[in-house]
Amino acid sequence: MSDTWIARHKLTLPQEDWFDTVRTELILRMSYGGAKTFRVRYKTDGKTRTHKLGRWDPDKFNVEAARKAAQKFDPDQHVRPKPGAGATEDQAWWYNATFEDVIKKYIAEVVANFRTKKETERCLNRYVVPALGKKVFIDLKKSDAGQLRRSMRRANGVRQADIVFALIRSVMMWVEDEEILDNYESPLRYRPKRRGKNKRRGGGRERVLDDEELRLVWRAATKLGGQYGGLVRLLLLTAQRRQCLTTAKWSEVVGDTWYIREEPGDAKGTGQVLQLPPLALQILKTLPRIKGNPYVFGVEHKGEHKPFNSFSQRKVELQELFPHPIPRWTLHDLRRTARTRLEDIGVDMQTGEVVLGHALPGVKRTYIRSQFKEKRADALLRLAQHIANVVGLPPDRGTSPKGASNVVALDHARRA
Repeated sequence: MSDTWIARHKLTLPQEDWFDTVRTELILRMSYGGAKTFRVRYKTDGKTRTHKLGRWDPDKFNVEAARKAAQKFDPDQHVRPKPGAGATEDQAWWYNATFEDVIKKYIAEVVANFRTKKETERCLNRYVVPALGKKVFIDLKKSDAGQLRRSMRRANGVRQADIVFALIRSVMMWVEDEEILDNYESPLRYRPKRRGKNKRRGGGRERVLDDEELRLVWRAATKLGGQYGGLVRLLLLTAQRRQCLTTAKWSEVVGDTWYIREEPGDAKGTGQVLQLPPLALQILKTLPRIKGNPYVFGVEHKGEHKPFNSFSQRKVELQELFPHPIPRWTLHDLRRTARTRLEDIGVDMQTGEVVLGHALPGVKRTYIRSQFKEKRADALLRLAQHIANVVGLPPDRGTSPKGASNVVALDHARRA
């Protein structure tokens, strides 16, 4: 371990612990957020624990200084102080706070800025608070969260259980990163994805709808109508994420342009400007609107306006309209299908990626600051023409919202 190596090392995992070969009790913890912190291992009550020594600084606290600090470390002088024994008023609150108290603070200070604020708050209050809310936060163990996840897998499904487990870990990691308590360390750590026999070869899902499946899904969605029927068709026509569409607001659609609001941090696919094709605008006009509800796909539940979220139930209703079953598909497969079709109809690779909201690679992200508004509009228009041709709509439906048009779908033009 050296200062030069620390400065140059690039993480391959969300968090890495590196052990010094000179002083084996010294650990360098490198986190995904850029923090590089020295910790020292020690034993107390038969258990191995770690204590934070300080952040790495090549000038003020380098490797040599950390080794000296680890050598002088005395566990008896650095154990966690008890409330009232030299602790500040703020620290005393944290020592006595229940998990419910910490969750309230986390929601107020962190979750308030999330695009998914309501859903995150709902999951924490519905699943975590009833099960673990009364426990003292600093006494929570890994097994507490693990037990909740196991019980939720049986009652709520694997996906929901994993989401809630990740939320618990996020709260704990937030407290650790805030460095309020000198010796607090989250019992839940980030782990690399396990490699096992169930891992898909190739690294990801590859499902794409062929022409026949695309016709079945489109026609069933048209027949079903309503919000889910509109959502399915707009996912194909815009190639956006389900979350972006379901949380879109009417105020963000101005004329024929959808201004996807920009979210703080690195929220995926936000901040785009999409000129919608006429076929998408026609579908938008057919969507039911609830007075006072700001969401394009809005519902009202117990007097509260919320974005649409009945995906599983409506999908069953949609598939009942199929003349025959097709292999399993998901809403995200529609996004992948749209991206594949963009490639098939000749949209260049870079435009196809920015339509999806993907960041440009490498230095292109630094030097190309265009919003690609015209290119995105042209790509979506060509995609609408292609889909209209595949599903059997008149060419006008994919090009112009007014009566007849002299614009011919691309596939027809090639055959002419």
